[in-house]
Amino acid sequence: MQKVQAASLGWAARLIDALVVASTFVLVALLRQWAREFWSFDVIPGPKVLSPVTVQSQVHLVFAVVPLWLFSLSQHRLYDDIRRIRSDLLLLRIVSAVAVAFALLLLVLFLFPPAAPTSRSFLLGFSVVSVGALFAARRFEGARARKRAPTWNVLVVGGASEAAPFVETVLAHPQWGIRVVGVVVPEGDDVASVQGVQVLGRVAQLAEVLDRENVGQVFMTGRTWDTSTLRFVADRCEEVGATFSMDANFLGLSIARADVMDLGGWSVLSFSSVPNDATALLVKRAVDVIVGVGGLLVLSPILAAAALAVKLSDGGAVFFVQERSGLYGRPFRMLKFRSMVVDAEAKMEGLAAKNEMSGPVFKMTADPRITRVGAWLRKSSIDELPQIWNVLRGEMSIVGPRPPLPGEVARYERWQMRRLSMKPGLTCVWQVSGRNKVDFDSWMRLDLEYIDNWSLFLDLKLILLTVPVVLSGRGAS
Repeated sequence: MQKVQAASLGWAARLIDALVVASTFVLVALLRQWAREFWSFDVIPGPKVLSPVTVQSQVHLVFAVVPLWLFSLSQHRLYDDIRRIRSDLLLLRIVSAVAVAFALLLLVLFLFPPAAPTSRSFLLGFSVVSVGALFAARRFEGARARKRAPTWNVLVVGGASEAAPFVETVLAHPQWGIRVVGVVVPEGDDVASVQGVQVLGRVAQLAEVLDRENVGQVFMTGRTWDTSTLRFVADRCEEVGATFSMDANFLGLSIARADVMDLGGWSVLSFSSVPNDATALLVKRAVDVIVGVGGLLVLSPILAAAALAVKLSDGGAVFFVQERSGLYGRPFRMLKFRSMVVDAEAKMEGLAAKNEMSGPVFKMTADPRITRVGAWLRKSSIDELPQIWNVLRGEMSIVGPRPPLPGEVARYERWQMRRLSMKPGLTCVWQVSGRNKVDFDSWMRLDLEYIDNWSLFLDLKLILLTVPVVLSGRGAS
């Protein structure tokens, strides 16, 4: 029932947000139309007087703006349960969601230019105003939902020391609409109350407590319950139709997140330490394809010139094809423009003593195997552009940990293996943090930090940060 309430509130919030975004867009367009003589600047410097922006010329963009805004808000989990999002977290999520939506809108307008030109400053102004409008609307809707929603009665099962933190958390957040009716403790745990909540009995008396109290959900805390007790509590809840929940952190995992799924009738509780939001990952793949195709089309003159330069330099192969380890160590053949002499691999052993990088990777600032053309390709990162083909094939992503050599993976420490749990990419945190100036262990920790905090917004941020790094050649060799 609680999930149904949260879902209905979520869909109502989506409808309200759609109306807020659409009306805000029209309002800002009206203001832009009225004040265009005072609004003579643009995000990118251009003519002193901009072409007029009218509601009639921009209203068609609403059909792109509203879906993009709602999609991004949904990806930032703003519809999970609108009653339980703190104001500070609400504002942060809305700002992040609007920033992603604004970037996606610019991408759509770049790939599919509208017949009527628009103004970047107008779109940016609308985006900023929409943050305030959405925040105000959500605060109002959240307060109204909390007043209308019935209180959800929860019974806590666990020892005093284990139940107290959960009870304290619930009592500190009255906006959640949860009321702890009492606590049921194990045998031998004789306490009168837990954080001011009455102890209603022992686990063996759970059936009587459920018959006596109006309970919608039973929450089991602690990590030391035996299988028979867990089954007993679950059976008693099933008999009366109460929801049975348990602390998903009973294994003491610090990173992994719990998820429940049905597998042919088997209820499977899974713990994952990698991103598992199917919708967000699908969007990430869609962005890879769109950016990959667009990148090949836009960069085709540069790719052709680079290929010709490599071929004319020494007559050798244009591409360097090397086996790398992809997702979960799956091997694939990664493409690069050849930047070294033809027999570079054979000369590797003789240079091993001059490695300037800690760990199993080899990095050398003045590597004698690098050709003159190759040095320029590396400095500009053009040598990596053929990997767009690996992105389109699904072996890599635009953003992700760099793909290691199988020999490097064989020498990984166990904690470093988790960086293989996400598809490798063209750029990641390491690329924008100094690249070769970062030691190996720090590199690995940066990649794991990316995996632990992954979001579509983080990908966008890293893409934007990569541009100046590539243009400046910082950390490249």
